[in-house]
Amino acid sequence: MKLFTILFTLMMMSCTISNESVINGAWQYVSGNYKSDDSTTNITSDDVKSIKIYSNNHYSLISQFVSSDNFFAHSGLFNLDGESYTESFKIHKNTEKIGKSETFRYELNNNQLIISNDYMREVWEKIEE
Repeated sequence: MKLFTILFTLMMMSCTISNESVINGAWQYVSGNYKSDDSTTNITSDDVKSIKIYSNNHYSLISQFVSSDNFFAHSGLFNLDGESYTESFKIHKNTEKIGKSETFRYELNNNQLIISNDYMREVWEKIEE
């Protein structure tokens, strides 16, 4: 009976863990493909250093371009729903984006997080603790 109680408790706890927790942690940018008009730009971590941190339903991103002083940053809430990933911007370097959101497809493949939509595909790698 004691074993049953322990197993039942563990099952119930796993049911209450939020879907967002599957990507909790720190991720570093590996590469990205970005489409505009008729061209595609490929960028790697040699070109840009970027970290994205997830904690429950909050995220924060900062990116620094290696060859310049340019940086990009935003932070806010995120939601996972099936294969959809939505970022709701609370802070954004481009202030016109504050209060808006963007939805992407996402997939987890081993220690990689792949975020994509019709015009971009980014690969992120989990930073081991």
